[in-house]
Amino acid sequence: MNSSDALEEGARFRSLIGNFLSNHASQHRLQSDLTNQVDRAAIPILAGSGMSAEEETQFVARCRNFQRGLFDAGLGWITGPADLGGGAFPQEYESKLRTELSGQGFPDDSLIRTGTQVIGPTLLRMGTDHIRQQHLPKIHRGDDLVCQLFSEPDAGSDLANIKTVADEVAGGWKITGQKVWSSGSVHSDLGMCVARTERGSSRHAGLSVFLIDMSVPGVEVRKIRQMTGGAEFCEVFLTDVFVDLDHLIGEVGQGWKIVTDVLMNERSSIGGELLPAVEMLERLQNLYLNLSTSDAAIRDALAKVVINYRVSQMLTSRLKSKYGENEAPGPELAMTKLSITNVMMEMSSVASMLLGAKLIADNGEVGTYTWSEFVLGVPGIRIGGGTDEVLKNGIGERVLGLARQ
Repeated sequence: MNSSDALEEGARFRSLIGNFLSNHASQHRLQSDLTNQVDRAAIPILAGSGMSAEEETQFVARCRNFQRGLFDAGLGWITGPADLGGGAFPQEYESKLRTELSGQGFPDDSLIRTGTQVIGPTLLRMGTDHIRQQHLPKIHRGDDLVCQLFSEPDAGSDLANIKTVADEVAGGWKITGQKVWSSGSVHSDLGMCVARTERGSSRHAGLSVFLIDMSVPGVEVRKIRQMTGGAEFCEVFLTDVFVDLDHLIGEVGQGWKIVTDVLMNERSSIGGELLPAVEMLERLQNLYLNLSTSDAAIRDALAKVVINYRVSQMLTSRLKSKYGENEAPGPELAMTKLSITNVMMEMSSVASMLLGAKLIADNGEVGTYTWSEFVLGVPGIRIGGGTDEVLKNGIGERVLGLARQ
């Protein structure tokens, strides 16, 4: 791209974001008197925030409506192909867009990002034309929320131990099995499901991946109550769920390749922008200023968080710059997930130091007790998207070339 094209691209982006912020943004901002809900809005992906059923319904509706507004303004899929409703901008404009939207009081989009940043890229690379054309615009517009149906009671870190089966029938497949620890599936319209299409096969062989409609007969979703009080994770029971031929992703028996691609997207996104790290860092800094503490240990700990967050950002940017448009991320991007996980744990520690008993005792003071959900939820980041140990093993074997133990 020459300098003239880059200037035109920059001008087009500024025009789109300026139009959105000037003419459409006010209807998507949360009310200023809902500070407590704003704090909580950044937390559900971490902890399964303990919202009431009504609050949860409103939260999901806000997420969908905000994404629709962005998409209709040309910003909902800023790097996507123009023929699918995307903005056709280079990859770096994703972070530019997030910077422009940060701190504006918009609802958190964590429910949307599983579809747009984790599953969507794989569908674009490996999905059929039917899937790309029918589902990708809806996913990026917030019309279709998507969940992963990967983990099972006996297939967590050892994901290749899948027991869910898919039997070929006239016109498609019937899937039967149980999935667990599926984020946001109670609100999802679609699920990416890995199943064993070759009975008697084991490990990575004989697996295939399907995109299923979560509203069809045979799909039962049950919430899993967490220690935070929320229920962001669910278990999903599949009983003879019919999936037509158009919704097989990739080739029969080649599912592990697709699973790996999705997991790389997830780890890359967690290290990049899937977690609301920047929002929580801003809240942590504001909390420090509001409490006016003079404790040098807390000040030093907060400074360490800020420094490590910036380092994590630079690491993510450097690693992602190695890959072109629509190119699958490599195993080294697992380092970004490890990096941001450590930063979030440090944030949790500083919040605990700042608040003390206010962290667990709701005295009505705005911006204090809501941090309890964050502190309780952060340890789960070390598990979701691959445990620290699994990621370190992968980096050692696939990046450093160390012998497998």
